[in-house]
Amino acid sequence: MSRKRKNLPSTDFFSGDEMQKGLATLEIILATMIIAILASSAVPNAARLIDSVSLDYETKRLYSELRFIQEMSRSTTISDIGTGGTGIITDTGAEPTLIIYPDKNYYQVFRAADENNPIREPHYLSKGIKISSPKNKISFNSDGKADINSNHITLTSRFGKNKYLIFDSVGRIRASLTLPNE
Repeated sequence: MSRKRKNLPSTDFFSGDEMQKGLATLEIILATMIIAILASSAVPNAARLIDSVSLDYETKRLYSELRFIQEMSRSTTISDIGTGGTGIITDTGAEPTLIIYPDKNYYQVFRAADENNPIREPHYLSKGIKISSPKNKISFNSDGKADINSNHITLTSRFGKNKYLIFDSVGRIRASLTLPNE
């Protein structure tokens, strides 16, 4: 008669449940490593993208302010309706001026370069964006030509990318990634 062995341990080292638990843990570790590798390559690209979008926004905003000043300078009459005045008056000393404060990283539009008479609220540049210009007070004459020694304003991002607002000899303003050959 043969004897049956009862309650003897299995000869398989990894039997059913233990094997499944081990693979699930290994899968989680591998998935986490893959996600970490992908994230480490995506974060610098996202930072560059955000930087580029900020630089584009600030360039467009400054361009808009300069066009506003240029249009106001071309207008030789200023209305004083609503201020108790008689209507339209001629004011040649009220040309708006954009004043750049590069050390504080903002700019503001004033009437006739008088810092006590602002037309608009100051605009602080986005974090990481720097502005530079050879002349910190920019105005336009009645023909719409910029009263600036240099023909451009430079905006620089924290990654060193530059955008230029260029003034030409006939009064046009344009944004560019490069300076024209001088």
